[in-house]
Amino acid sequence: MSRAYRAFHLCWLVTLALAFTLPGPAQNTSPGHIIDLPATKDTVVRFFYLPSVNWYFHIPLLFRVVDENDARLKTAPALYEGRTAYITVPEMQQILVELSHLNLSWEESSGPQTLETSTTVRCLHGGACVKVVTPTGAAEAKIGADKICQTLAPLDAALKTPRALWEFQFWRVQYQCKVPSFNPDAYPDRIP
Repeated sequence: MSRAYRAFHLCWLVTLALAFTLPGPAQNTSPGHIIDLPATKDTVVRFFYLPSVNWYFHIPLLFRVVDENDARLKTAPALYEGRTAYITVPEMQQILVELSHLNLSWEESSGPQTLETSTTVRCLHGGACVKVVTPTGAAEAKIGADKICQTLAPLDAALKTPRALWEFQFWRVQYQCKVPSFNPDAYPDRIP
């Protein structure tokens, strides 16, 4: 083999290896990195899981930002995109920080994104899907079905609004997570 032929093959193999390992230009996938999205009044975080054995309709849980004195902080209505718990901007900032520490592989996209409705949201390949949406972009990660409980438990510390914390714990209890401090009767107004 000539030296030029070997050099050509080496360059070809390096190019091929890089093509299959580097993320594309529209998305960035990296395990356990800081989510580079702002926590603003327009930031939304959604959790969705559809178990393989499914006996009822599963609705996503969303966190949306409102002012500290907003009456919605004590509510969690079922809206078009899913059950919505309201939190403050500092709580949203802390959720994004905690999500960054979970060592998940995030797929980020830039530009405006919209949330699917509660009836059209999908989470393919099993497990739970976590999606962060802002006016400037979005990030999405998956959590294996067998890791939902241990992975999401640290997020409790980010939630200071009692109703939002209760909704997040209730969402996990539905999937057989053990939440020692959870009181199922704390909000009798909740309709499943």
